Amino acid sequence: MPTPTLLPHLQLHLVPAGRRLDFTTDAGCFAFVYRRCQQEGWQCVARNARSPFLDMAILPPGAAPQYMVRYHDAAGQPLAVTAVVQSHPVAMPARTSWINL
Repeated sequence: MPTPTLLPHLQLHLVPAGRRLDFTTDAGCFAFVYRRCQQEGWQCVARNARSPFLDMAILPPGAAPQYMVRYHDAAGQPLAVTAVVQSHPVAMPARTSWINL
């Protein structure tokens, strides 16, 4: 099995609707978005995701979510993984709000 390489192209932006992830996707690659909060296990929140990806999940107060994107080929073999990005908990809204859009 090939060892995934590190791709540095993942950016996290806080927007009124939630957390927006911008990442690159090459032809033939499938992006899987993973999130974890408070050093718990990684959870896959999107398969075959497109950029930008918007995570609108309501998170616990004080959560500082971390994100990474894993790339797979059509056979499901891992190709690459991005660096982990983290949001500062103070900047996180307690819950998403459509009023602020």
